Amino acid sequence: MLIIGALGLSMVAAFYLAMANHSSVQFSDNSFEVLSNTQSTAIVDITKNAEDTVQCEVRAMNESYAIVGWKTLIVGPSEGKGSTTQRHNVNLRTEALATTVGIEECRVLKVS
Repeated sequence: MLIIGALGLSMVAAFYLAMANHSSVQFSDNSFEVLSNTQSTAIVDITKNAEDTVQCEVRAMNESYAIVGWKTLIVGPSEGKGSTTQRHNVNLRTEALATTVGIEECRVLKVS
């Protein structure tokens, strides 16, 4: 009986951790363009709840995978209800020639 109780408790804990790490924001790279040694652009798609504000980190990397540019993108609430997908064109300044540009992560901001 003790083993069944421990197994049940561990399943509840695993479910809680999985839900705590689940994000209500999804993101993907659509395309990018390297304009020069100091400028790049990325087109990214962000899917979120319409009422949420999210913070996304967009990065440019060189051929050695070193970060040569970084920009924080804040996407506020939008019209409608439920899940919405928006496309954003992000311009980045770079310290050196980038070979790839894309979205690193997004998270929902807590607004009080």
